[in-house]
Amino acid sequence: MKNTLLLYPSTLMFFLTFFLYVRNYLDNVRATKSKKINFSYFKTYQGEVPDYVTVSKQTLKNQFELPIFFYFLTSLVISFNQVDRIDLICAWTFVLSRYIHSYIRLTSNYVPLRAKVFKIGMLILLIWWLLFLYKVL
Repeated sequence: MKNTLLLYPSTLMFFLTFFLYVRNYLDNVRATKSKKINFSYFKTYQGEVPDYVTVSKQTLKNQFELPIFFYFLTSLVISFNQVDRIDLICAWTFVLSRYIHSYIRLTSNYVPLRAKVFKIGMLILLIWWLLFLYKVL
């Protein structure tokens, strides 16, 4: 199987993160223009802010937590030339879970559902790591 196929889900993760950067920036601008945030807030990121600014910031921050292990594993699988169908299924499922998680957080932010989606993504990533280690060790 072609190693480059694993770049598609990785690229979609990049686009999600990039979208969240833009969303966070626009939320900050909106809050600043409407005087809901004092511009000095951005010096230390401390102080009162509207919920939508905090949610946007946290959603972006989430992309630098669990997904880091996704990117690292993707790099390892490609560099070890170990891409197979299960790798693609795990990668796409994880990426889908991150999109759903971000969507929930930015819309209803219903924590029980968000937590379930997070757990699914985390479990998929753990299984994928274990499968990779089994293949190479």
